[in-house]
Amino acid sequence: MFRSPRAAVEFGDVFLTWYPRQTQEVLASTRGHACDHIGLSVVDLDAWIAKFRSEGVTFLEDEYVVGETRAVMIEGPSREALELVEAA
Repeated sequence: MFRSPRAAVEFGDVFLTWYPRQTQEVLASTRGHACDHIGLSVVDLDAWIAKFRSEGVTFLEDEYVVGETRAVMIEGPSREALELVEAA
């Protein structure tokens, strides 16, 4: 399996590594896999929702409650699930 070059980013104690697409096949969704989604905190969730809706981004889950805040789940450009959680 050819997996080079690669890229990575580090957020505190979390290290995310990714590789370029190896084929032209449509990528599978990350939902239901061991690494189901990535969560990101955002300020002003309503503004992000409006921006993504205007750009035609696919919403996997509309607004829902997480603890004492709100979140949405969108599909990223490589079909990965991204959870946007409003920062308190």
